[in-house]
Amino acid sequence: MNFDMIKCEDLGQAIHIPNTTDDHHEETWFVKFGEEIIGVGLFPKKSTNCVLAIVGDSYDDKKILGDIDAHDKVIIEGLNIAFEGYLRSIRGDVVIGEKQVDDFSHNNQKLD
Repeated sequence: MNFDMIKCEDLGQAIHIPNTTDDHHEETWFVKFGEEIIGVGLFPKKSTNCVLAIVGDSYDDKKILGDIDAHDKVIIEGLNIAFEGYLRSIRGDVVIGEKQVDDFSHNNQKLD
């Protein structure tokens, strides 16, 4: 997908991601373009207008949409963590630390 052609206003809410505190002015969502979930984004409460998003097929190819300077660093870091969650749960190909899931070898070990 060509993420360079996508803008925040093109993104819709797909799946809500719970906030970690109650003092957020925005909510975090997995975002979709059309019907495809392509990343994570921030939406003002009770709004469907995305104000900041991270989209992409991998951590190295991610693209930030929206005004990053309008948000605190802690919010940006939280959105980055949510993007890693998107890569693991929606894309299914990356775990935290950028280790590929396919790299793990089970060696037929029995777990007790």
